[in-house]
Amino acid sequence: MYRFTSVARPIDPAYLTNRALLIVLPIVGLLSAGLATLQDAGSGPLSAAFSGVLVAFAAWALTRELAPDYNGAAFVALTLAWLAHVAFGTNRVLLLFVALVLVRAVNRSTGLPWRPLDTLGVFGFCTWAAINTQQPLILLLASLAFALDAILEEPLRLHLLAAAACLAGFAWMLIGGTDLFAGDLTLRDWSLLGAFALGIAVVAKTSPDPVSYCDVSPDRLDRVRVNAGLVVGSLIAVQALLTDGRAAWLETPIWTCIIAVLLSSLARRAR
Repeated sequence: MYRFTSVARPIDPAYLTNRALLIVLPIVGLLSAGLATLQDAGSGPLSAAFSGVLVAFAAWALTRELAPDYNGAAFVALTLAWLAHVAFGTNRVLLLFVALVLVRAVNRSTGLPWRPLDTLGVFGFCTWAAINTQQPLILLLASLAFALDAILEEPLRLHLLAAAACLAGFAWMLIGGTDLFAGDLTLRDWSLLGAFALGIAVVAKTSPDPVSYCDVSPDRLDRVRVNAGLVVGSLIAVQALLTDGRAAWLETPIWTCIIAVLLSSLARRAR
């Protein structure tokens, strides 16, 4: 796969966490289908199983990128995301995949710089996602991610052009009259955002050098890149709330990923 792209990461069953995922996902699918049957939900068992597995996998995959050294955090996120999906219908996973590719651009978890087609593909994906969700801040954060990859260790200067293209797309959406901010956030919402921001800042500030290795090299992940990726991923969640308002808390399971990272970091410090 790495001969063709530097973005995708296969689920290699040689690793224990990946084997565990391949066991857990079918269980999630069966549980989702069973609940849909018992509750006589609007969707059929097959659709419910697919939706449950997709939500669970997306949360797991993004959390693995946000906190590569916290193996357990990914499964905490998987569990929380599936529970939120069952209880609240939290099933919009597009933002998770947007965050996934942008965090991967910054932290270089594959160990490879992106190919031009990777950059074009992710630029197109982020542009489509921003238009589809009417969240222009996605393009602003995509610009930030590309710019970070262009200036951090082993920079890919081509991504300065990608960052500029994302800024142009962001400006185009604003000129077109797309709303940038929702007006229904309350003091409680801002307080929660502040708590999340403080938690992420503490995790980034106090995190040790990563012990995880790149996929295709014997080099460990770079601490600055990993922390920058964590910040970018968290900002993707924040921008959804700023643009869509209070409804965004329960529309996307991306918040379960942030919560899982914070809980796992807290658990490590409590040992």
